Amino acid sequence: MNRFYKTNERYFSRLKEKEFRRWFLKYYIHLRDVEGSLVLDVGCGVGQVVNRLAADGVAAIGLDISPIGIKNYSKRNSSRQASFIVASCYSMPFRENVFDSVGCLGVLEHLENPEVCIDEMMRVTRESGKIIIVGPNLLCPVYASDLKSALGNVKMLFQRILWARGSIDFEHKEPILDDSKEIIEKDLDAVTLTDSATTGRLLTEKGVKITYNSSYLGSRRIVEALSRLPLLRSVGGGIFLVGRKAHARL
Repeated sequence: MNRFYKTNERYFSRLKEKEFRRWFLKYYIHLRDVEGSLVLDVGCGVGQVVNRLAADGVAAIGLDISPIGIKNYSKRNSSRQASFIVASCYSMPFRENVFDSVGCLGVLEHLENPEVCIDEMMRVTRESGKIIIVGPNLLCPVYASDLKSALGNVKMLFQRILWARGSIDFEHKEPILDDSKEIIEKDLDAVTLTDSATTGRLLTEKGVKITYNSSYLGSRRIVEALSRLPLLRSVGGGIFLVGRKAHARL
């Protein structure tokens, strides 16, 4: 799986085709912090968000495991405010408490162990800094391939919503490693079945105070309002969580 993302040129050319307003605008707005802040985009792909932040005067760093995404796409349009680094999100080459805002979009579902990535994101975020996690809610029935799978997803999803105790574990699946547009847009290359309830609980138990929770990745106001209702934000098709890292205990 790592080899696929590190070497597949066409996969990243597909990412480059994604329209900014539809796919990245809301994430960009939440990731952008106050003037003078330092921002990290984990799994930055081809660098659309980092380069937009830099163009708007925000110092931003993009991290991705793929040298193709970084060298062939991200750096071509970069400015002085933008920096890119090839590295694993499991072991980020930064000191603790460095960034004012750290986010990942469409990353956790491609990791066999998302919790390690979350731990690293928290480590490099300063106290009271912002943490943003965006991606698909793959237990939503819209991602199921048939009725049986859809019913199974609904059952599993409600179990996770209602059961707030015990271990926190993500379900996994066999990914379809293909560079077609359909595979990428429907996240069929995902290896982990991410969902809002599990991700939100994981953040909370690690000391993140959730300040924004939605199942909608876009910015249309009516849909946005509905997607923040308690039930809909857990069963909708997306995960959009924003929180603040708690102060360290003395």
